[in-house]
Amino acid sequence: MAKTDPAALRRLRSLDWLDAAGLERLAEKIAIERVKKRESIFVEGERSRQICILLSGIAKLSFLGHDGERVLVSLVGVGEIFGVSSFLSAARRPYRCDAFSECVVGRVDPEEFVGGILRVPFADFSRFMDATVGRWWNWLMRYTTFVGLGLRDRLLVALLELAEKFGVQDSRGTILPLRLTHEDLADLVGASRQRVTEQMNELRRQGVVLSEGRHVVLVADRVHQLLQAEIP
Repeated sequence: MAKTDPAALRRLRSLDWLDAAGLERLAEKIAIERVKKRESIFVEGERSRQICILLSGIAKLSFLGHDGERVLVSLVGVGEIFGVSSFLSAARRPYRCDAFSECVVGRVDPEEFVGGILRVPFADFSRFMDATVGRWWNWLMRYTTFVGLGLRDRLLVALLELAEKFGVQDSRGTILPLRLTHEDLADLVGASRQRVTEQMNELRRQGVVLSEGRHVVLVADRVHQLLQAEIP
């Protein structure tokens, strides 16, 4: 793993609250790893031992649903801090995180992040998190486990999140500047390419998505209407 420099971290909005000294300390402690597309950054069930910061690329968080298919939880964009279950004592990863594209990930031990960068004793911080966030975290995990969306809704949620994080507004809707194939979308939502193709063709027929070359134009209002009809 390589090291980074404070200037690279300073450009991340998620870290703009750190002063120069804090960025220097983080740069000393963080380890940089390059992760290839479709490789795992971490897997569910493993001990949460590191905080992660996405320095480039796109990652996705998912869990295995009752039907044996992967359920998309969220997309991770550049600058986002994830793997925060490491702040809880004896926590395990509730989700799996995979590189949706080539990624550069910064990893730092939670003790180093809290103690060395925030200047707070990690044991005290972790007990505080257990007493406050821990209960809500457990409820969230239970809710996530019991609620599984169908393929169409997983696809709609994924397209919405891509539009919110990376989209460009257009008179027709939101253009996704990423060149996404149906195989990419299948990887993203945990389904076969054939099933995703069927769903995308149906969404085009309904006017939910439009095509512009290899790009997708998302009509967000139609997406919200479909999701609200299914998930009030």
